[in-house]
Amino acid sequence: MHSLPGTAAHFVLEALAYALGARVYWRAASSLPTPMLPDRVLLLGITVFGALLGRKLLHVAEHFEILRTQAGWLPWLAGKSILGGLLGGTLGAELGKQAIGWRVPTGDPWVPALTMGMIVGRLGCQLSGPWDQTYGIPTTLPWAWDYGDGLGRHPTALYEMLLLAVLHRLTRQRALAAHPGARFASFLLGYCVIRLGVEFLKPPFGAFAPGSLPVALHGGLTAIQWAAIGGMVWFAALLRMRMQAGDRN
Repeated sequence: MHSLPGTAAHFVLEALAYALGARVYWRAASSLPTPMLPDRVLLLGITVFGALLGRKLLHVAEHFEILRTQAGWLPWLAGKSILGGLLGGTLGAELGKQAIGWRVPTGDPWVPALTMGMIVGRLGCQLSGPWDQTYGIPTTLPWAWDYGDGLGRHPTALYEMLLLAVLHRLTRQRALAAHPGARFASFLLGYCVIRLGVEFLKPPFGAFAPGSLPVALHGGLTAIQWAAIGGMVWFAALLRMRMQAGDRN
């Protein structure tokens, strides 16, 4: 299999991912209680700021060794991390809810929205070629994907799409639905597990594609993998808290 040339597919599918994700979220959240409008705007603003900051900071951490050698500021502005955005956005939402005194869990409607958005977005990543930095390491498996450098590689974005669909199904269990916020915590816990594992099928655990940004290892793992481990601890604790809170109600 071969990647499509250029970046058009990536940008079109990324825009579609945002649009579909937003539509799914508003439909899922329509029956939930919401704060007053000023508080809602503040909560949304803090959440979005946290997501934007998180996705940029984790991308920089992932490629810091090479970025610090680059001239100018443009290389620092390019790129983002989905995992960083999820971690930053969740932290922003929690801080925002504390700021407005809102104690009702707000994450569950995000699960179908994130699933839809990330699956469509990852399709764009798969079709974009090596510049997107989501390509896998070389493999001889029958489904190896040529991202444009002449090597068959693991189609890691396709793996992630499949695992996201499985994760979405697993988090639809009635036991989770009975505890507000538990589905969201379990979904992000599962996604952190997915990212920790899938990253082993990407550089630097195998050959980089020409022209892509190098990724450094820290203690044998990448910055994204360390962030995934931190997220696993955080969301496992959050899941336990949500389940216990529901049992007391």
